Amino acid sequence: MFGYLKRSLDVVKEQGSKIAKANAFEWEKEQFLLKLNCKEDLKEWVSGCDKDIGGNSKASLEISPEGFGRFSGDISLDLPKNNPIVKRSGYAAIRSASRGSLFGLKVWDTTLFRYLALRVKGNDDKKYFVNIQTDGPIPTDLYQHRLYLRNIGEWENVMIPFKDFILTNKGIIQDPQVIMYREKVRTIGISLLSQPGHFCLEIDWIKMMNTENTFGDYDL
Repeated sequence: MFGYLKRSLDVVKEQGSKIAKANAFEWEKEQFLLKLNCKEDLKEWVSGCDKDIGGNSKASLEISPEGFGRFSGDISLDLPKNNPIVKRSGYAAIRSASRGSLFGLKVWDTTLFRYLALRVKGNDDKKYFVNIQTDGPIPTDLYQHRLYLRNIGEWENVMIPFKDFILTNKGIIQDPQVIMYREKVRTIGISLLSQPGHFCLEIDWIKMMNTENTFGDYDL
């Protein structure tokens, strides 16, 4: 209950801040969205995998001894034996939890920033995807982008332009593409699909950012 009321108060503060910034056209370099540095931070996340529908994959999100989020597990492509409805298996995902308040679900307005930035460390050669869910009319719509990692086993900051995310639904690219409803981003997550074996990705934080030469979609 305390968390619910706190989020409601945060909504009031955020709305006031947005009005002030809009009037002043205030430029910001960055703004924190999510972090994974302590057990308390885990309350802001949910995780899942095909085990939830009878599959054999395993996935977990925990805090490492070094104080970072560790998204890890094992992907299995084996179909569940007792559920013939399931035709595909082998996925795992984490995302930010939906944040309720007295004013409805809390959302992020990302329009004043150019990039979604993630500080992560990939410990394998798996292909991860970043997922954004907006407050659009179709709940299963996701905007996705590959999380390109350069150096296995090293921390790196990955910056993805919001405009480069692709609209998908249940893993299928949609046609026509619809521009992301960036004023109301509900959840942000990371997933991998159809890549058997062990995986491990560490996460420090997720931010929205500008460079010195950008102000949202505008160049300075």
